Amino acid sequence: MNKNEQQAELKRLESVLAVAQRNGNELFIQNIEREIAAVQRGECSPLIEEYLTKEERASRCIEDQTEV
Repeated sequence: MNKNEQQAELKRLESVLAVAQRNGNELFIQNIEREIAAVQRGECSPLIEEYLTKEERASRCIEDQTEV
């Protein structure tokens, strides 16, 4: 993920986080905060790691890393 894509992703996640906070959805807030932290560190999405198969995760992380 390049710097522009990272900034765009952070902006989208922060918008979603604001909605979750207004609605008081604690589980959603926690998940989005994890996503934001991962994007800021340049890591793969925690939700992708949790819900995709090993092959899908490997493909996604490799694609993200090759774009850097």
